[in-house]
Amino acid sequence: MKECKSSIETIYLFNNELDDDCMESLGEFIQNNQTIKNVGVGINNITDKGIEILFPYLIGNTTIKKIDISYNEGITDKSVPLLKEIIQKSNIEDVDIKYTSITNKNRIAFPLIENM
Repeated sequence: MKECKSSIETIYLFNNELDDDCMESLGEFIQNNQTIKNVGVGINNITDKGIEILFPYLIGNTTIKKIDISYNEGITDKSVPLLKEIIQKSNIEDVDIKYTSITNKNRIAFPLIENM
């Protein structure tokens, strides 16, 4: 992915058996591409560790508007503080966490997370 120099607005990598080991490459691609607005990595095998790896690549990003991490059951309440910080320090307007292992208590903790 790092070699791709195209102007890309959406990364849609649903149901590709991605795991935490793929997050650094994804992060580097995001960091080197200033046109990405949507990142979708739902229905994969990403865990809290993957969110932690991706975290520094998203902080301060001004182009990404939506992140979809839905259907990754390995993402738990442990990732909530990181997700909150990403939202606070970027221009992200929507984070889809449907069907993760984040509890209802934390789903309603902040408004940008899509809960349904």
